[in-house]
Amino acid sequence: MNILITAPSLNPALNVSGISTVVQTIIFHNNQHHYFHYQLGRPDRPIGKLIWLVQMIKQLILFPFALKKNKIDLVHQNLPFDPKGVTREFIINFWCRLMRIPVVLHVHGGVFLMNGTNNGFFKRLSLSLFKHSNQVIVLSELEKEAINEHYHFPSAKVLYNSINVESYIIDEKQLTGNKPTLLFLGRIHESKGVDDIIAAFHLLKSKADFRFVLCGIGPAKDRLVTSCEQLLGSDFEYNGIVSGDSKINLIKHADFFLLPSRYGEGLPMALLETMAAGVVPIVTDDASMKYVVQHEINGIRVNKKDPEDISRKLISIISNPMMYGAMSKNASQLIAEKFDIKEYVIQLNKIYNLALNKQ
Repeated sequence: MNILITAPSLNPALNVSGISTVVQTIIFHNNQHHYFHYQLGRPDRPIGKLIWLVQMIKQLILFPFALKKNKIDLVHQNLPFDPKGVTREFIINFWCRLMRIPVVLHVHGGVFLMNGTNNGFFKRLSLSLFKHSNQVIVLSELEKEAINEHYHFPSAKVLYNSINVESYIIDEKQLTGNKPTLLFLGRIHESKGVDDIIAAFHLLKSKADFRFVLCGIGPAKDRLVTSCEQLLGSDFEYNGIVSGDSKINLIKHADFFLLPSRYGEGLPMALLETMAAGVVPIVTDDASMKYVVQHEINGIRVNKKDPEDISRKLISIISNPMMYGAMSKNASQLIAEKFDIKEYVIQLNKIYNLALNKQ
């Protein structure tokens, strides 16, 4: 089957996107179908508003031609559930309806997901997307409940993000007497709690030795890098965009993964990748992360917008190597048992078949 799948650029040097990582994983591991990637979304590099507007219009206008040229049987739409994403994907969805091509709508977090929207325009677009998609995928039962509550759509299918676990397996991880390494990996944006991270470091610095490794790019990058260089000096390392073996190596040498998100998360691929390697996550309970990270069982949950809570809980776990070891083991076991790509592909293909049968 020919499947057109939408996502931002799949080149990690051009775009840091959880959706792109999910799509790359699907294309690489699902060999039962022939995928055509259709690029939608803004690149990370600085770009003028007018240039970006022209590019976006071009993407939307050329979409039906891509469907016809590649003889597409099904479209797999990947939706960041926010104003830009909903507007863009509504147009894509409309083209598919006009050309009678079935759609699987895959929702990946966003401000409209857990809290809904009071904006009548965006509410109508969202309702249309759900109504006219043959199948809808969400990342957890929590998200399914939220969509039913806010948009009266109870039929979404739950499909957790997954990874190739074998790439991340390591020997049992333990904290040693060396400085623990804290890792941030992803889009550097205020929604990810980056300001809370630097504020927590100011509190933590006088109480514990640690290293911080920052990977990614985004609008808050310069501010975060400057603050960390001033505060941590040689204990700070910025690696920019990482991928492939370089990313896996950095993950395997980290002790903690920091993601104190304020809003807009789905189920971050970086969370699954780091936990698979036994890296203990320090996260908020934003969206689907609460279904993966159990406090003091396989990770640490912190309060949103609360640097003191981040600092306090980090100090507590750094000073307790036995608890750290248990959480690390539990984290890697959970990902191996429930988030491996092999079962994901089986379930995804079942959803594709349901979409075709509903046409």
